[in-house]
Amino acid sequence: MSACHSSLSALARPIVHRVALLALLATTVGCGLDGLLLSELTRKGHQPMPDPAPVRIHGRAPGLVGASVTLYAEAQKLSEGNVDGGAAFIIELDGTTALTNPVLDARIGAKQALGVLPHIPAQTSVLDPAIDLDVAQLSPGMAALDLRTTTLTLLVLAKARAEGRALQSIPATSMTDTLIALNDRLSAGDVHLGALAAMVGRLAALPGATPPFQLGADKTSLLDAAALGVAGFDYTGDGAAETTTDAFDAALTTAVSSFIFKACYVPDRIKVVLLARMAKGAKNRNCETFDAFLWAKDLPGRRMFLAAGVHVDTPRCLGDRTTHCLTEAQIDAVNATLGNWQPNRTRMYDDGSHGDAIAGDGVWSFSFDAPWWDAKTAPDGAGVRIAYKFTWGNDGDGWTATEEFPGNQRLLELSDQNGDHVIVRQDFFADETSNKDKANQLAPSLGGCGQLKWPAQQRAGCATDVFERAVDLDGDCKVDGWPSAGQNTALTVPCE
Repeated sequence: MSACHSSLSALARPIVHRVALLALLATTVGCGLDGLLLSELTRKGHQPMPDPAPVRIHGRAPGLVGASVTLYAEAQKLSEGNVDGGAAFIIELDGTTALTNPVLDARIGAKQALGVLPHIPAQTSVLDPAIDLDVAQLSPGMAALDLRTTTLTLLVLAKARAEGRALQSIPATSMTDTLIALNDRLSAGDVHLGALAAMVGRLAALPGATPPFQLGADKTSLLDAAALGVAGFDYTGDGAAETTTDAFDAALTTAVSSFIFKACYVPDRIKVVLLARMAKGAKNRNCETFDAFLWAKDLPGRRMFLAAGVHVDTPRCLGDRTTHCLTEAQIDAVNATLGNWQPNRTRMYDDGSHGDAIAGDGVWSFSFDAPWWDAKTAPDGAGVRIAYKFTWGNDGDGWTATEEFPGNQRLLELSDQNGDHVIVRQDFFADETSNKDKANQLAPSLGGCGQLKWPAQQRAGCATDVFERAVDLDGDCKVDGWPSAGQNTALTVPCE
């Protein structure tokens, strides 16, 4: 028996002294069991362990003394600090969540500097001291926030937008390699990158109080036209004042088309993100308002859980089949990760941790790594198949009055539909028109046939909804885009 399994088994035995508890925790943190231990101990009425120590990011922003510095993950503000008289700043984060590609934004008046940090680690144990990291350790060439780091950040932001991806979805290794390559090209005098960098340099002299760059995903340009003023500003260097962002946008588009995000992906595993939206008055796939609590009860203190396991229709490695299949050991491992279909045991998160995109937005997240192959290459066209449903309850509750719909399950085949190497599936809690397998209520006019089956088994004229898919993001019954994977990124390996 491994040390991890031995320590986990010890949880079943009474723990009399706090010293024994701390010793047990120290032996298990390397197994990734912090969350499990804290959940189990809290459930049994023991004194909760303390929160992990913070992670502190140290950096410099010359020329921006007194500026506010904010760390963003997409549109979410994570933490902020200020540039002191020595041009230094500190951003403090809680120690619970690892971050991928957050953006630093320092601004005072119209002066602004940006930087992107490929990876900020989380604490591995509540016993560890605070982590102090310098931005120079976290991002290539970022000795300080300056015009160069601003140019690099604008380039990667624009590239991600051009590919229809959130910056968080770019693997940290890929971002690091890309920043190194772009930095080298700038140093070598690359004409396309240099033209953009020159514009960024001129925009540093903007008068007024409006910083030049805007980072919101809903903005059509990364340059804020309002910062140019009514009379405009000559950011192209041609002697004429520009009143629009057109020239900047064109230079950025040209520069973006000259590079790619380089990444080498794990060939036989994939990141899977399951999202459950809890929204009273939401509309289902029939564009009808439905009752999210038809079966479950919305009682104080309840939260979202996942109950799931490998679907019985997943190809198994038996007899002559040795490829495009799962071994019993693999199935057992995935089932353990998903909670073996036990209700109200496997927590989902809506607090900005564990890969969740935005705290408190009503979208609960659970992510895991799964064995994977491209179903198109399988002899029977079948991939890894997951069955799941959501429950709304308290730790340890049973099925009654917590499950979204009894006697049914949701179906998901792990097929990378949008090519981003992450499987993201978003559903409304209790929507009985989506990927519910039996008694499915999708309207016949939309292809509903009462039951949902895998594509090869579905009758002609019947819709199938067993893959990740784009969704209606704003409640107007129109598909708007792909749901966000939050802080979860594709699984990568070093490129040779």
